[in-house]
Order: sequence, then C-alpha cells, then structure tokens
Amino acid sequence: MKLIQYMPGCVFEFYGRIPESIYQLESFNSPLEEAVYNNDAGQFRNLLEKGHTVNIRLRIGQMSCLEYAAMKGFTEILETLADASVCAQMLRQYFSLDDVVERAYLMSKNKGVFFEQEALMEANRYLAAFYTAIVYDRPKCVESMLRRLGLRDPLTRHSFYTADKTVESLAASELARHLGHQECYRIIQKWQQSAVET
Repeated sequence: MKLIQYMPGCVFEFYGRIPESIYQLESFNSPLEEAVYNNDAGQFRNLLEKGHTVNIRLRIGQMSCLEYAAMKGFTEILETLADASVCAQMLRQYFSLDDVVERAYLMSKNKGVFFEQEALMEANRYLAAFYTAIVYDRPKCVESMLRRLGLRDPLTRHSFYTADKTVESLAASELARHLGHQECYRIIQKWQQSAVET
C-alpha cells in the first residue's frame, strides 16, 4: 500500500523528519513529477500548457509532490502545484471556513470533488506540506502555505518527536520554536497576530 493513499501526511506518520526511503525514486509516473523532482518550474508550466493535470496522485516515491516540494524548499513549484490543482477552487473554499461543521457541510454537498477527485486527501497534504516546511526549516514554503490554510489549521496540535525522542503534541508555532527555526517561528507568529487583528 502506498503511504500517499492511506496517511494524512508523511511528517505526521513519522512525527517529524521523513526517512529517505520514503521519497526514494523508482520511476516517474508523470513528466510533472520529474519537473517537481528537478525543481523546474518552467518545465512544469510548459507541461500544464500542454494539458497535463495536477492532482494529489502526483508523487515522489511515497510522498505527495506537495510534501516533497515543501521538504526541499521548492517554493515556486509548491505554489504552482497548489494553484494548478484540479481541486484548487474547492480547497480555497474549504480552507476559508474555520468551523469544522461548515467544512463537513461543504464536503457533504460536494462529495464528488472531496472523495472522487480526492480534494479531502489534498487538503490533508496541504497541512502536511505546511508542517513539513516547518520541520525542514523552509520559511518561504511556510509563508506560502499559510496563505492557503484557514485560521484554525496552524493552531491544530499534532504529534512530533522532541529532542529526547518522546512524542509531544505541538501546534505550528510551538514546533518551530521547539526546533529553533526562528524565521519560521517569526512568520507564523506574525501571521497569527494579523489573524487576531482581522
């Protein structure tokens, strides 16, 4: 079974850094995946113009391309993946809702998009990409994903390993502070402050 199909995201499965074996490359299933792997945003856009489709099934090894781009710090690729996805419009609507009941209602009214087109799995990978960017200290990717997530998502706690290899439940800013990733922490804090003020 492929991890991409059954997990909320690799960073959550491994409580932090992801083993190299997970993104070990056997072959590309799409030229879009090769463009992601090579961090070639120009080639990626050319492929889009030729009719290639972006969806959550694009992967590098067992990682979604969203997570891989966040891990590597490929900000332009990350943003293009999110913007060009077949589910992009629905995900913008989903993340604009901060109430879990409203999100559930949206999903119930759009089951075809959330389940058949896998927008729910992609929403989970947005969150995984965000936390992956924090773990790997990719501030620009953190900032990019914050623009796409809802107010509640960075505040949600997830389990991560601490320095002594115990597992602790941490929100995004707590994780960044714990890891000593100061720029990521500053970006998240600034985002939270502006969210409170609006």
